[in-house]
Amino acid sequence: MNALLRIFGAGPLGVVLSIASLGLAILVRDRYPTGALGLPATLRYGVLVCAELGAITAAVWSFRSLPVAKRGRGLCTEGAYRWVRHPLYASFITIGAPGLAVFLDHWAFLVWVVVLHALWHAVIPLEERLMLAQFGDEYRAYARHTGRFVPRLSGRRG
Repeated sequence: MNALLRIFGAGPLGVVLSIASLGLAILVRDRYPTGALGLPATLRYGVLVCAELGAITAAVWSFRSLPVAKRGRGLCTEGAYRWVRHPLYASFITIGAPGLAVFLDHWAFLVWVVVLHALWHAVIPLEERLMLAQFGDEYRAYARHTGRFVPRLSGRRG
C-alpha cells in the first residue's frame, strides 16, 4: 500500500470537500441573512464547547488507538476502532461539525452537516477498498459489525 495512502487514507480529499462545502454554506448564509435560527448565545456557546471537547477527545482516542506508525500494518479493531471504522473522521463530522453548525446559528450550516456526511460517505469507499485489498475477509467481517461514523449497536460483537 502506498505510504501516503496508508497514513492519510481518504482524509485529504475529505478535508478539501469539507472546506469547500463549508465555504458554500458561508456564501448561502451571506446571501440569506434572515435564515438565522435565533438560538440564545449561551446555548450556542455551550453546544460548541461540548461538541468541540467531544471531537478533540474522540480524535485523541483515535490516534491513541492506532498511532500513525501502525497504520496499514494490521487491522485495528480495538479502542475507538471497536466502535466505528473511521473514528478520526467521525470526531469531526459526527461531533465537531454539528456543534459548529449550531454555534453559527443559520440553517445553511445545518444543511452543511447533512451534506458533509454525504460527501464523506462518498469518499470513504476509496479507503475501504484499500482496507479490503489488504485485510480481505477480516476487514469485511469487521465492517459488518461497526458503523462508518456512528456506532452500530445492533449486531455488535461482544
